[in-house]
Amino acid sequence: MNYSVCERKLLVVEDDQKLKREIIDYFSPTNTVLTASDVNEAVCILNEIGNVDVVVLDLILKNSFGLELFKEFNQLPPVIILSSLDGEDTIFSGLTSGAVDYVVKPCSMRLLETHIALRLLPKADAELNFGEFSVNANTRSVKYKNMPIALTASEFNILFFLIKNRGRYFTADEIYENIWCAPSLHTTVIRTHLSSLRRKLKAAMPASDIIKTEFNKGYCFTGEAL
Repeated sequence: MNYSVCERKLLVVEDDQKLKREIIDYFSPTNTVLTASDVNEAVCILNEIGNVDVVVLDLILKNSFGLELFKEFNQLPPVIILSSLDGEDTIFSGLTSGAVDYVVKPCSMRLLETHIALRLLPKADAELNFGEFSVNANTRSVKYKNMPIALTASEFNILFFLIKNRGRYFTADEIYENIWCAPSLHTTVIRTHLSSLRRKLKAAMPASDIIKTEFNKGYCFTGEAL
């Protein structure tokens, strides 16, 4: 399997100049690499140029903490955290904030490239369509009749997990454990996300019910009536 990353637009949020230069040198021959030294710079870049394919985000930055980026946008492209903080609580916090992956420093550029490639589908396969409902796994966007549906990072993760397992029922605990790869201790949290997700989808598609619930079975993406 080829894990190379080619012709992508990467935003690297990193204040270590040596590491930043290493990332630029490795990825720029086949990709567009944009850089920011803190969250404020990253916000300015994302507001100015629009979407990028992936964000590589350090946590400890000058004047800011990397996870603040998730508070600035309802939707972000896939975010891969690259940090020297390797505690379980920090990794869990990063993933539950909306990151799709967490890579601990130091790591080789080849390993970072593999993580990025594994989290980005080929562009031709990234968009899933169910009638007039579409989901793009790379831009992490959801649309109905070409109108965007704004989801939080966690809501998108839940929706995409259910779509990938279309037709199967999962309890709230099972959804939590599959997405965040940790024992479910926060069933109320996941139920809140599920409730908000279903409410947003229903508001955009009043005549459709694409996430069904069944007692003792859980939640299921059907893709029906679209």
